[in-house]
Amino acid sequence: MESMEDQVPDQARLDGAIPWRRMGNVPLTPIGMREAVDLIDGWVRQAPFRLVLTTNVDHIMILQANEALRAAYADGALALPDGRPVIWAARFLGLGVLEKVSGSDLVPALCGRGAAGGWRVFFAGGRSEQELGTCLERIRRRFPGLEVGGCCPPMGFESDPAASDGVFHSIRAFGPDLILFGCGSPKSEIWMHQNAERLGRGVGISIGAGLRFLAGLERRAPRWMQRVGLEWSWRMMQEPRRLWRRYLVDDMKFFPLVWRWKRMGRR
Repeated sequence: MESMEDQVPDQARLDGAIPWRRMGNVPLTPIGMREAVDLIDGWVRQAPFRLVLTTNVDHIMILQANEALRAAYADGALALPDGRPVIWAARFLGLGVLEKVSGSDLVPALCGRGAAGGWRVFFAGGRSEQELGTCLERIRRRFPGLEVGGCCPPMGFESDPAASDGVFHSIRAFGPDLILFGCGSPKSEIWMHQNAERLGRGVGISIGAGLRFLAGLERRAPRWMQRVGLEWSWRMMQEPRRLWRRYLVDDMKFFPLVWRWKRMGRR
């Protein structure tokens, strides 16, 4: 049987006071929003670079077959439960009642903390340079005191060494405390993990559509939909051609996977 030490991601052993749980083969950090913000606040100007993961159903399903994402999770500093289905599954599997800490809630909380602390925050993302510029200007107005920079990585940058180096040099030139990567999942998490040693210090988080949410270019699901676990349906209605397969085909496999983990736990 694995010891508790064997169940903890490698990076997390540097921060031994943080509790960890296993949901099947997925590590989770059973902490709430306030504690997550406090921990990240303590890390943003420190080495080594730490990757914070927001663990949703899509992550869990991709991780089953994607070795690079599994490696990112193995080195993650935090893996926060993002989404009601993850919370429900954790409780079903006997992990207790966890608090939902979604990336879309975490990012504005961090920007508020960073504005008070004079953080340097770098956004990688945007559908175009023009959109990125609009987002950054709106974020500056919303969070005065936050030092904001960014770049719009070209499509396929993660597979092009020259383009990948360009993104890295843009980040290094800005010298951020916090990197918010909005170039899709799992490429954002994998890129930051694979470049962690070069990045050296601070914290990185993949934010999906969080840049547009933060800038007010896209509206989140109503609160009642978030509370009952239907935020995914809202997202799908906004972008049906891009998201229907993820939510209605790929992510539906999560439920039999959780049931299999439950049966394995009973043996």
